[in-house]
Amino acid sequence: MGHADMSGVIGRMILTDLSISLNAISRSVLIDDLWEEDPPEAAESVLNATCSRLRRGLANIGLPAKDILMSTGGYLQLKWPSGVRIDTRTAVRSIDNAEGDIRRGDMESGLRQATIAYAIARRPLLPGIEREWLTRERTKLAQVTERSLHALGDLWAAQGDTRSSLLMANKLLELNPYSEIAIKRVMGSLVALGDRPAAAKALVNWKTSLATDLEIVDDRSFSDFV
Repeated sequence: MGHADMSGVIGRMILTDLSISLNAISRSVLIDDLWEEDPPEAAESVLNATCSRLRRGLANIGLPAKDILMSTGGYLQLKWPSGVRIDTRTAVRSIDNAEGDIRRGDMESGLRQATIAYAIARRPLLPGIEREWLTRERTKLAQVTERSLHALGDLWAAQGDTRSSLLMANKLLELNPYSEIAIKRVMGSLVALGDRPAAAKALVNWKTSLATDLEIVDDRSFSDFV
Protein backbone atom coordinates (compact mmCIF):
# COMPACT_ATOMS: atom_id res chain seq x y z
CA MET A 1 0.00 0.00 0.00
CA GLY A 2 3.01 2.25 -0.47
CA HIS A 3 2.15 5.76 0.75
CA ALA A 4 -0.52 4.50 3.14
CA ASP A 5 2.23 2.80 5.12
CA MET A 6 3.28 6.28 6.31
CA SER A 7 0.45 6.10 8.82
CA GLY A 8 2.40 3.46 10.69
CA VAL A 9 1.24 0.58 12.85
CA ILE A 10 -2.12 2.13 13.71
CA GLY A 11 -2.82 2.80 10.05
CA ARG A 12 -1.97 -0.75 9.04
CA MET A 13 -4.24 -2.10 11.76
CA ILE A 14 -7.09 0.16 10.63
CA LEU A 15 -6.70 -0.93 7.00
CA THR A 16 -6.52 -4.59 7.99
CA ASP A 17 -9.44 -4.50 10.41
CA LEU A 18 -11.70 -2.63 8.01
CA SER A 19 -10.64 -4.75 5.04
CA ILE A 20 -11.43 -7.99 6.85
CA SER A 21 -14.83 -6.77 8.02
CA LEU A 22 -17.71 -7.14 5.61
CA ASN A 23 -19.58 -4.35 7.35
CA ALA A 24 -18.90 -0.89 8.74
CA ILE A 25 -17.24 -0.78 12.17
CA SER A 26 -18.21 1.73 14.83
CA ARG A 27 -15.48 4.10 15.94
CA SER A 28 -15.74 2.80 19.51
CA VAL A 29 -15.28 -0.82 18.41
CA LEU A 30 -12.37 0.19 16.17
CA ILE A 31 -10.72 2.00 19.08
CA ASP A 32 -11.14 -1.15 21.19
CA ASP A 33 -9.58 -3.21 18.40
CA LEU A 34 -6.64 -0.83 18.08
CA TRP A 35 -5.78 -0.37 21.75
CA GLU A 36 -7.88 -3.03 23.53
CA GLU A 37 -8.07 -2.15 27.24
CA ASP A 38 -5.58 0.72 27.19
CA PRO A 39 -6.66 3.41 24.70
CA PRO A 40 -4.92 6.78 24.93
CA GLU A 41 -6.93 9.78 26.08
CA ALA A 42 -6.61 11.21 22.58
CA ALA A 43 -7.76 7.99 20.87
CA GLU A 44 -10.42 9.79 18.82
CA SER A 45 -7.92 12.38 17.66
CA VAL A 46 -5.35 9.73 16.76
CA LEU A 47 -8.01 7.81 14.82
CA ASN A 48 -9.06 10.92 12.92
CA ALA A 49 -5.49 11.94 12.11
CA THR A 50 -4.55 8.42 10.99
CA CYS A 51 -7.59 8.14 8.74
CA SER A 52 -6.68 11.47 7.18
CA ARG A 53 -3.15 10.24 6.47
CA LEU A 54 -4.55 7.02 5.02
CA ARG A 55 -6.82 8.97 2.69
CA ARG A 56 -3.87 11.05 1.53
CA GLY A 57 -1.87 7.91 0.95
CA LEU A 58 -4.68 6.33 -1.06
CA ALA A 59 -5.07 9.51 -3.11
CA ASN A 60 -1.32 9.58 -3.76
CA ILE A 61 -1.51 6.19 -5.46
CA GLY A 62 -4.42 7.29 -7.62
CA LEU A 63 -7.34 5.83 -5.68
CA PRO A 64 -10.58 7.69 -4.85
CA ALA A 65 -9.80 7.98 -1.15
CA LYS A 66 -13.09 9.46 0.05
CA ASP A 67 -15.04 6.73 -1.75
CA ILE A 68 -12.87 4.00 -0.23
CA LEU A 69 -12.37 5.02 3.40
CA MET A 70 -15.77 6.32 4.42
CA SER A 71 -16.91 7.76 7.74
CA THR A 72 -20.65 8.05 8.36
CA GLY A 73 -22.65 8.39 11.56
CA GLY A 74 -19.90 7.24 13.86
CA TYR A 75 -18.94 4.28 11.65
CA LEU A 76 -15.97 3.63 9.39
CA GLN A 77 -15.96 1.40 6.34
CA LEU A 78 -13.59 0.45 3.55
CA LYS A 79 -15.06 -0.09 0.10
CA TRP A 80 -12.27 -1.10 -2.23
CA PRO A 81 -12.68 -0.80 -6.02
CA SER A 82 -13.92 -3.96 -7.70
CA GLY A 83 -10.45 -4.91 -8.94
CA VAL A 84 -8.94 -4.97 -5.44
CA ARG A 85 -8.88 -8.34 -3.70
CA ILE A 86 -8.63 -8.84 0.05
CA ASP A 87 -6.12 -11.60 0.79
CA THR A 88 -7.94 -13.21 3.70
CA ARG A 89 -11.20 -13.49 1.76
CA THR A 90 -9.40 -14.70 -1.35
CA ALA A 91 -7.64 -17.43 0.64
CA VAL A 92 -10.89 -18.76 2.10
CA ARG A 93 -12.70 -18.57 -1.23
CA SER A 94 -9.82 -20.30 -3.03
CA ILE A 95 -9.63 -23.28 -0.67
CA ASP A 96 -13.42 -23.64 -0.76
CA ASN A 97 -13.20 -23.69 -4.55
CA ALA A 98 -10.30 -26.16 -4.49
CA GLU A 99 -12.17 -28.63 -2.28
CA GLY A 100 -15.21 -28.33 -4.55
CA ASP A 101 -13.02 -28.93 -7.60
CA ILE A 102 -11.57 -32.06 -6.02
CA ARG A 103 -15.04 -33.43 -5.30
CA ARG A 104 -15.99 -32.81 -8.93
CA GLY A 105 -12.77 -34.37 -10.21
CA ASP A 106 -11.39 -31.14 -11.69
CA MET A 107 -7.83 -31.66 -10.51
CA GLU A 108 -6.25 -28.93 -12.64
CA SER A 109 -8.49 -26.20 -11.22
CA GLY A 110 -8.22 -27.72 -7.73
CA LEU A 111 -4.44 -27.55 -7.86
CA ARG A 112 -4.51 -23.94 -9.02
CA GLN A 113 -7.00 -22.85 -6.36
CA ALA A 114 -5.28 -24.74 -3.53
CA THR A 115 -1.93 -23.25 -4.52
CA ILE A 116 -3.40 -19.74 -4.39
CA ALA A 117 -4.96 -20.42 -0.98
CA TYR A 118 -1.72 -21.79 0.44
CA ALA A 119 0.41 -18.96 -0.95
CA ILE A 120 -1.85 -16.35 0.68
CA ALA A 121 -2.65 -18.08 3.96
CA ARG A 122 0.98 -18.79 4.86
CA ARG A 123 1.93 -15.11 4.78
CA PRO A 124 2.25 -13.55 8.25
CA LEU A 125 -0.59 -11.17 9.13
CA LEU A 126 0.75 -7.97 10.71
CA PRO A 127 3.70 -9.73 12.38
CA GLY A 128 4.77 -8.34 15.72
CA ILE A 129 1.31 -6.96 16.55
CA GLU A 130 -0.79 -8.85 19.07
CA ARG A 131 -4.53 -8.21 19.30
CA GLU A 132 -7.44 -10.56 19.98
CA TRP A 133 -9.04 -9.91 16.59
CA LEU A 134 -5.72 -10.55 14.87
CA THR A 135 -5.35 -13.82 16.76
CA ARG A 136 -8.77 -14.88 15.44
CA GLU A 137 -7.82 -13.99 11.88
CA ARG A 138 -4.47 -15.78 12.17
CA THR A 139 -6.30 -18.86 13.41
CA LYS A 140 -8.57 -18.74 10.36
CA LEU A 141 -5.56 -18.41 8.07
CA ALA A 142 -3.83 -21.33 9.82
CA GLN A 143 -6.93 -23.42 9.15
CA VAL A 144 -6.82 -22.41 5.48
CA THR A 145 -3.13 -23.35 5.38
CA GLU A 146 -3.90 -26.78 6.83
CA ARG A 147 -6.79 -27.37 4.43
CA SER A 148 -4.59 -26.26 1.53
CA LEU A 149 -1.84 -28.69 2.45
CA HIS A 150 -4.36 -31.53 2.70
CA ALA A 151 -5.74 -30.63 -0.72
CA LEU A 152 -2.34 -30.21 -2.35
CA GLY A 153 -1.12 -33.49 -0.90
CA ASP A 154 -4.16 -35.31 -2.30
CA LEU A 155 -3.84 -33.60 -5.67
CA TRP A 156 -0.14 -34.37 -6.10
CA ALA A 157 -0.70 -37.97 -5.00
CA ALA A 158 -3.53 -38.33 -7.52
CA GLN A 159 -1.14 -37.17 -10.24
CA GLY A 160 1.47 -39.70 -9.14
CA ASP A 161 3.87 -37.05 -7.82
CA THR A 162 4.68 -38.73 -4.52
CA ARG A 163 7.64 -36.48 -3.72
CA SER A 164 5.49 -33.36 -3.93
CA SER A 165 2.83 -35.10 -1.87
CA LEU A 166 5.49 -35.93 0.74
CA LEU A 167 6.59 -32.29 0.78
CA MET A 168 3.02 -31.22 1.56
CA ALA A 169 2.75 -33.90 4.26
CA ASN A 170 5.96 -32.70 5.91
CA LYS A 171 4.69 -29.11 5.88
CA LEU A 172 1.46 -30.33 7.43
CA LEU A 173 3.44 -32.08 10.16
CA GLU A 174 5.45 -28.92 10.79
CA LEU A 175 2.22 -27.01 11.18
CA ASN A 176 0.76 -29.57 13.59
CA PRO A 177 3.53 -31.87 14.89
CA TYR A 178 1.09 -34.01 16.90
CA SER A 179 -1.34 -34.67 14.05
CA GLU A 180 -2.00 -38.35 13.40
CA ILE A 181 -3.30 -37.52 9.93
CA ALA A 182 -0.06 -35.71 9.11
CA ILE A 183 2.26 -38.50 10.29
CA LYS A 184 0.20 -41.05 8.39
CA ARG A 185 0.53 -38.98 5.24
CA VAL A 186 4.29 -38.64 5.73
CA MET A 187 4.71 -42.34 6.34
CA GLY A 188 2.44 -43.31 3.45
CA SER A 189 4.42 -41.15 1.03
CA LEU A 190 7.75 -42.52 2.26
CA VAL A 191 6.53 -46.10 1.92
CA ALA A 192 5.26 -45.31 -1.59
CA LEU A 193 8.77 -44.05 -2.40
CA GLY A 194 10.22 -47.32 -1.11
CA ASP A 195 11.80 -45.84 2.02
CA ARG A 196 10.30 -47.81 4.90
CA PRO A 197 13.27 -47.04 7.22
CA ALA A 198 12.59 -43.32 6.88
CA ALA A 199 8.90 -43.94 7.55
CA ALA A 200 9.77 -45.92 10.68
CA LYS A 201 12.10 -43.15 11.86
CA ALA A 202 9.40 -40.54 11.27
CA LEU A 203 7.01 -42.57 13.43
CA VAL A 204 9.58 -42.87 16.23
CA ASN A 205 10.16 -39.12 16.15
CA TRP A 206 6.42 -38.44 16.21
CA LYS A 207 5.86 -40.78 19.17
CA THR A 208 8.80 -39.19 21.00
CA SER A 209 7.27 -35.74 20.55
CA LEU A 210 3.95 -36.99 21.88
CA ALA A 211 5.60 -38.52 24.93
CA THR A 212 7.96 -35.63 25.64
CA ASP A 213 5.67 -32.70 24.96
CA LEU A 214 2.22 -34.06 25.80
CA GLU A 215 3.03 -37.05 28.01
CA ILE A 216 1.05 -39.29 25.67
CA VAL A 217 2.33 -42.82 25.06
CA ASP A 218 1.28 -44.36 21.75
CA ASP A 219 1.91 -48.12 21.64
CA ARG A 220 0.57 -48.75 18.16
CA SER A 221 2.78 -50.46 15.63
CA PHE A 222 4.05 -49.38 12.21
CA SER A 223 1.25 -51.25 10.46
CA ASP A 224 -1.37 -49.20 12.30
CA PHE A 225 -0.15 -46.08 10.52
CA VAL A 226 0.43 -47.32 6.98
